[in-house]
Amino acid sequence: MRSKWKILFLCGFVLMGLAGCSAPRGTDGKTKVDQIIASEKIEIPKSQVNTTEIGDETLKKEYGKLKDSDTITIEPTGFGATLSQSWFDGLIVWPIAQLINVFASWTDAGVGIILATLLIQLVVFAFTYKSQLASQRMQEIQPELTRIQNKYKDKTDDRSRMLMAQETQKIYQKYDIHPFGTILVTFIQLPIMMGMYYATMRASAVVYGSFLGMSLSETPIEAFKSLGTGSVQWGPIIIYLLMIVMQIVSLKLPQWLKKYDDKKNGVRRKKYLKENDNPMASTMNMTMYFTTAMIAFMYLSWPIAMSFYWFVSSCVRSLMQLYMHFVLMKKQQQKAA
Repeated sequence: MRSKWKILFLCGFVLMGLAGCSAPRGTDGKTKVDQIIASEKIEIPKSQVNTTEIGDETLKKEYGKLKDSDTITIEPTGFGATLSQSWFDGLIVWPIAQLINVFASWTDAGVGIILATLLIQLVVFAFTYKSQLASQRMQEIQPELTRIQNKYKDKTDDRSRMLMAQETQKIYQKYDIHPFGTILVTFIQLPIMMGMYYATMRASAVVYGSFLGMSLSETPIEAFKSLGTGSVQWGPIIIYLLMIVMQIVSLKLPQWLKKYDDKKNGVRRKKYLKENDNPMASTMNMTMYFTTAMIAFMYLSWPIAMSFYWFVSSCVRSLMQLYMHFVLMKKQQQKAA
């Protein structure tokens, strides 16, 4: 019960922080000029940012006098100024945005996102790898949980329910899994994911930067509209499609690894292990495909920087899952033996 209260408290804390975040993009899809986080003094064309939906009325009138071809000077964004907007902006969004800016200053905005994502994922993994390992095991032991569920499928008496709970608990103990711990790590990663989301829209390097000659502030839907014309924007389309593919791969990989192990060890999948007969597996798959479809729909109108970030994150997650499965889990099995 204490674990449940901890999770509920953490969820409320995160949601409270996210609710305090200001929307960085205007209705035109461009980042508001007063939301840009810069690490150094920069000048960008007025046409690249939103100047009509900012909070400072004096600046709004001043920018209104400028032409789209005129440039706007943006001063370095301090930690204190960002923290005054909300604690989430100051403690999470600002550091990530500045990290992207620093890495991008060495190369370009795309590489900046890649390096920032790698560093953040590695730091998170270093602190939560045990919980992530348990989460991956949770997905891989679904066949064993299915066997127990089907064993007591038509039994509703108290004794059968107690036996089912005991057998399920033995499976968790066998693989050293703490169910609430696997849920907790998801909510620990949520603020980081949301911080990266806001940072990719507010980092100055992304707002005016590019990757392989492609503007990261463009949207996939604009690229799809170019199909059939003389100048098709293949870059955003390819990144967007790769993002969807890698999202599915990262979610399905634990199940594929389990099937690989079963085949390698000569384990035959019995009838009761089929996903069609497993409500839990069916629900997980439905949730996975629904989440992917929702992300694909939303990201059509979001800057390609977000698709690029999500693609890189999915690649990193997949590599970590392979590392956990073939290295960490094997080491634990050897110790147990």
